[in-house]
Amino acid sequence: MASKRGVVGIQSRSELFDFLQNHMATAYPELRDSQRLEYENTLLKSYILEVDQPEPSLSSSQDPRKMQKLLESIFADPREKSGALRVMEKEETGFFELRLPFADQELTLFLDTVTDSRFWLGFSLSSSRLLDMWLESASQSSDRLDLVWLWPSFLETIQKRGEPRGFGLDYDYRKFEANDSDATTYLKMQLWGGRETADLYNLLKNSEQFSNRVVLSKVRVKEFSDPSNWDSFALQDIRYTGKFTTRGTYLGSHLATLEYVRREYALRVRSIEDSCSLRWTEAEHGGVALEGSAINFIPAGFTLPVAEFCDRVFDGTAPFRMIGFVSTLSETCAIVEAVDLHTGGELSFEVYPDIISVYLPIGSCGNSIIRFYTNLQHFFNVRFSVESDSGDQLLQPPGV
Repeated sequence: MASKRGVVGIQSRSELFDFLQNHMATAYPELRDSQRLEYENTLLKSYILEVDQPEPSLSSSQDPRKMQKLLESIFADPREKSGALRVMEKEETGFFELRLPFADQELTLFLDTVTDSRFWLGFSLSSSRLLDMWLESASQSSDRLDLVWLWPSFLETIQKRGEPRGFGLDYDYRKFEANDSDATTYLKMQLWGGRETADLYNLLKNSEQFSNRVVLSKVRVKEFSDPSNWDSFALQDIRYTGKFTTRGTYLGSHLATLEYVRREYALRVRSIEDSCSLRWTEAEHGGVALEGSAINFIPAGFTLPVAEFCDRVFDGTAPFRMIGFVSTLSETCAIVEAVDLHTGGELSFEVYPDIISVYLPIGSCGNSIIRFYTNLQHFFNVRFSVESDSGDQLLQPPGV
């Protein structure tokens, strides 16, 4: 029954985590014994979501109704009639329960908006397929919501937190193929097993034939709460769009990984914004000076087909979803003013055969840069580095 405080039941993050721990402890033995497939089970799904709030402190505002209005505007399904989405505040400030009739089910998503006002956490036991459709639809229809984009070397680092249990590859060059091309260049694979899966991944990654098409889209990692206690663990599938699917016996291991990924990802987004955003400042002896840096995407061992690249990237369609207005274009140079359709933000590009330079205006979203980089690897070529004008590596994985 709904009330001003929300639905009677789970009212705080600690109560939710207790519930999920009990659920995991019960569900995993059943899953192991019956060998049911993931989509047939109510496994825990967790999401990291990047949100542009109109007020940075809104999640702890004295007027929770403002936050409810924001959530309604972001997560309402545009295909459903107004009011179908229910947003319920909980006793804990910044903690909400969302319920949405979707297809023939009612989806439930618990949102933590307070532990990081920009990078929210979502938790659910609802249908994985329908949840993905809901959140993807919301991210495409709202300019305040985006997914997070875990590039391949970051996924490798996450998997090293525990024992490897498999990987997924997802590379698709077809957007850049000519209409009359006889070749179809894509490589998709999922392989689950034991530690030896890491050896196979490294073999493919270092293969001369496949190296430019081996692009991690998912990793599976088994993480123990205590190396001496093999019965206390979380087995997690981590997708490059910031989705975690978890089974096992100990929720704490999953929460530790989730927080690690969110923290390291947020550090890189904010570092790009702080160090690279272009801004005018007062010079020491009068006048003004332009500060900031271009963000340079540098191909390793190949060159870019400039005209074709611009034609396919800046056409407003998935996966890049950028509209570009080209002021200069030749086979060796293009200057493009682009609008990011996810955020409505503006970006400037200079594209050459050996470098793509992106200029991020002050106030623009650094998440756009990471989304662009990750999609470059998935849909064009994995072999890009990202540097500032000074040569600093901007998107090294944590610990590098």
